[in-house]
Amino acid sequence: MSQTLLCVDLGGTKALVAKVTANGVIEKRYFDVDGAASKQQTNDFLCSIISQVIDQTCMGIVIGVPSMVVMKTGEVIETVNIPNWKNVHLKQLLNTHFKLPVLVHNDANCFAMGEFTQGDFKSDTNLIGICLGTGLGAGLVLNGQLYTGKHSAAGEFGSFTYQQGIIEHFTSGQFFINQGTTGKQTYQDALDGDAHALQLFDEFGMHLANAISHVVLAFDPDVIVLGGSVAQSSAFFLPSLHTQLAKLVNPVILQSLDIRISELGDDAPLLGSHALFMHEVTSDQPLGANYA
Repeated sequence: MSQTLLCVDLGGTKALVAKVTANGVIEKRYFDVDGAASKQQTNDFLCSIISQVIDQTCMGIVIGVPSMVVMKTGEVIETVNIPNWKNVHLKQLLNTHFKLPVLVHNDANCFAMGEFTQGDFKSDTNLIGICLGTGLGAGLVLNGQLYTGKHSAAGEFGSFTYQQGIIEHFTSGQFFINQGTTGKQTYQDALDGDAHALQLFDEFGMHLANAISHVVLAFDPDVIVLGGSVAQSSAFFLPSLHTQLAKLVNPVILQSLDIRISELGDDAPLLGSHALFMHEVTSDQPLGANYA
């Protein structure tokens, strides 16, 4: 029986747990996340959902969390969309509970690495993976190497100040909730030709272009990959995104910038988690990250 990794992609509203091999994802299950749960309840929840999928083939556990992480210790510092879940020694907790090696990473880093390792990119590609879901997160692959910063916080431009709040208030599912609806409902309404829904997506694309312009001017990447649940509605917001981005970024830069929608779906962070574990845990070398 071949060895697998138990990979978890934890979000603000749902969690995905899967067994993953070098050949791909072989089993996955979805679980609803209670963003208002206490710290202990969230810890118990994670142990419970892992227990429901893990088996004797699993050689380790990788978990991507929507949080800053102390990379050396695997401690979760703060999770915006699960506000009570902070200062959690997650690596120690899971290692003690399951008696297996554990790697904790930011979820957007896992997504970016999944896109990079599964894509047709050169070894020195600069790729930014942007997750549009409950919030907005981003992972940075610079010159073919993951850059996390000391606390896995590099790329957290969703928390940049923007208008009356922060960027992710206008570029994630929160944008639609603040308009009295949901991203899923707005997408369905847009499919039906609803004028208000189409207008909301135009506004969303404009805000996302403003966010991406900061990333482009900071890192001048080759590729930006958009993933997450909201990215599934890309047909409705990409036109306004490109129109607005052309007003903000020099055309020479835009000509060589590849903005694409993830084709891996929710497998991307799982495959990235597998790549990170195999490199960092089995080789004991960080995958190009700047760990202090």
